[in-house]
Amino acid sequence: MAYLDEVKVKLRSASDPKDLRSQQHLEIEYLGGSSGKTKIRDVELVCDERLESTGFGAGVSPAHTFLAGFGFSHMTQWGRAAVKCDVPVESLREEVDGTFDRRGEYLYEEGFAHPGFTEITFTVHIESPASREQVREFISWADRSPPHATLRRAVRLVGIFHLNGQHLATAIYHPDHTEWRGYP
Repeated sequence: MAYLDEVKVKLRSASDPKDLRSQQHLEIEYLGGSSGKTKIRDVELVCDERLESTGFGAGVSPAHTFLAGFGFSHMTQWGRAAVKCDVPVESLREEVDGTFDRRGEYLYEEGFAHPGFTEITFTVHIESPASREQVREFISWADRSPPHATLRRAVRLVGIFHLNGQHLATAIYHPDHTEWRGYP
């Protein structure tokens, strides 16, 4: 966690916009059909559609990759939050569900709208001996994820949180605030 403390000091004193930004860059190579690949650090990622959907079946679909990136971004924040909020995590599992109207993708030229994902819901199952209050602070770190912050402005984003098998809270994320339900 020393890194987080060091970066906070640097960001507070930075005045040059380039010192305030995190620049993400990918190069994706077309492989034919509906397939592409990229290399991130030393890991190759192949994205593809199923055989029956114009792909080779050689990788995961772009929509699944998109949702996985969103879910993985939470894991990064919760790794940090576990230390900062003093929450021991015995287990944590996140389910991510996204919905979109397929007509917009396949029948666009026939006039069907294509708004993309219209709702993304993530359900988090946490096992921890920490108090409900500590876990509530811990889960609020999802807001710090850049993909999360982006999606809350673009789509209906809902978080459902369970602690030790019991519903803890539901969060409805709006562009400028989070509406908490089911938490006193």
